[in-house]
Amino acid sequence: MQFGFFDDANREYVITTPKTPYPWINYLGSEKFFGLISHQAGGYCFYRDARLRRLLRYRYNNAPTDVGGRYFYIREQDGSFWSPSYMPVKTELDSFECRHGLGYTKITGERKGLRAEVTFLVPMGQNAEVHQVRVKNVGGAPRSF
Repeated sequence: MQFGFFDDANREYVITTPKTPYPWINYLGSEKFFGLISHQAGGYCFYRDARLRRLLRYRYNNAPTDVGGRYFYIREQDGSFWSPSYMPVKTELDSFECRHGLGYTKITGERKGLRAEVTFLVPMGQNAEVHQVRVKNVGGAPRSF
């Protein structure tokens, strides 16, 4: 089974399903602040020391489970909810894509005509991690969520 492909033009590895055998990790970082993020938004970040100054709880050797991380939830008007990263709620998505690039990860999930894209990065020279969320109605009908 193919889980993804290299996009040479954009210098990214593209994962096309959230259901891989193990978490596929990308490294984000600056001079003092670092993060690891999986294709399902699992992982952790730390300042200088991964053991003593970890900001998110995560057991890296806890494979194949990928719990704990940076999750965003979309709650539909009918009360159902989902996450663009598939985890942690595991609601089936109509489409999924994770792009691990040089210094950033972009995860896009789509469900019932609503697309959510989350970009994770650590800006150079900064001791912080940035999460940018974009939600777009790609269906024909107006949406409330």
